[in-house]
Amino acid sequence: LERFRNLLVMEDGQNLWLARACPRVWLEEGKKISVKNAPTHFGPVAYEIASAVDAGQIRATVEMPARQAPACAFLRLRHPKSAPIRSVTINGQPWTEFNKDRETISLKGLTGTVVVTASY
Repeated sequence: LERFRNLLVMEDGQNLWLARACPRVWLEEGKKISVKNAPTHFGPVAYEIASAVDAGQIRATVEMPARQAPACAFLRLRHPKSAPIRSVTINGQPWTEFNKDRETISLKGLTGTVVVTASY
């Protein structure tokens, strides 16, 4: 059970990982991943990831933990065909804090509801 939890939500020291080890097949066209009220050291966290990879996007809505901010929260979006992330927006604004090789997006310094759109 702990391994399954860690692929969805995982604390790593002062960092928080979301969807760190989700299988690529879970993000095929039209599929969704939803996590609600997941307990963490930083407070409860929730997110939903919706795939529209045929249109070149994966979108996530994250409810950041409010009790204590992690040093950094990382969201990992693994394209089902390993396509690299080309660009990211956060709440509709361009965001450059992502690593296309590791398929991660840094959500450092963000609070409340965060809407992430990764374009491929």
